[in-house]
Amino acid sequence: MGHVIGVLAIVAGFVVIAGGAVLLNARRARRSAPAAEARDNTAEYLTMMVGVLYALVLGVALVWVWEAKDDAYTNISAEVGALHQTYLLADGLPPTAAQQVHQAADAYATYVRTEEWPLMEQNKPLGTRGWTLLHEVQNAWTSFEPTTNEQQLVGQLAIGRISDAYQARHGREVAGGRGMSGVMWFGLLAGGALTLGLMFLFGVERNGTHLVLAMGFTSLIAFMLVLIYALNSPFGGPLGLSPASFADVGAGG
Repeated sequence: MGHVIGVLAIVAGFVVIAGGAVLLNARRARRSAPAAEARDNTAEYLTMMVGVLYALVLGVALVWVWEAKDDAYTNISAEVGALHQTYLLADGLPPTAAQQVHQAADAYATYVRTEEWPLMEQNKPLGTRGWTLLHEVQNAWTSFEPTTNEQQLVGQLAIGRISDAYQARHGREVAGGRGMSGVMWFGLLAGGALTLGLMFLFGVERNGTHLVLAMGFTSLIAFMLVLIYALNSPFGGPLGLSPASFADVGAGG
C-alpha cells in the first residue's frame, strides 16, 4: 500500500507542476496571441513527430525491463523446481544419504532466501558462497555409492536436475544485472521533458482543454516512467520478485 501511495504522489506531483506551467503559459500567451496562432501548424507537426519517437523509446524501454523480469522469474522457477526435485529424489536413498542431501538443499535454499536476496534487491554482487553451497548439494549425491539399479537411476536423475539448478542460478545472477543503461534513462527523461515542453508551443485560447490535456499527458508519462523504474529491478522495489518459493524446496519431502 505504501508503494502505491508513493507512485500516486509522484504522478500527482508531476501533474500539479504541469498544470501550473500551463496556467503560467496561458498568461504569457495572451500577450502574444497573433504570434502563437502563426506557429500552431509548425508546433503541431513537430509535437507529433517527437511524440511518436518518444513513444517508440518508451516501448523499447518497457519491453526491455519486462523481458528482464520475465527471465528472472523463469530462472527462479527453474532453480526452485530443480532443487525441489533433487530433494524429493533423495527419498529413494538410504536414510543417512537422504539426510545429507536434504540438509544441503535446505542450507542452500535458506542462504538464497535470507542472504542473497537482500543483495539482489540492491543489485550487489552475490559472491561465491551460494555456489559453494550448491556444490555441496552435488557432492552429497556424488559421494553416495549406489548399491541397486534404482539408486543408480535416481542418482543420474538428480545430477541432471542439479545441472539445471546450476544453469538457472547463473541465469538468475545475469538477470539481476540487466538493468537499463544510463544512456537509456537519459533518453527517457530528456525525451519526456521535450515532449511535454512542446505542448506549450500551441495556442492556449481554450485554457481548460489545454490544461486537461497537459495534466493527463503528464500523468501518463510520469506513470510510465515510474513503472519502468519499478520493473528495472527484478528483485527489488514494489514489483520485485519474492524469495518465498525457496522456502518450499523441502515441501512434500
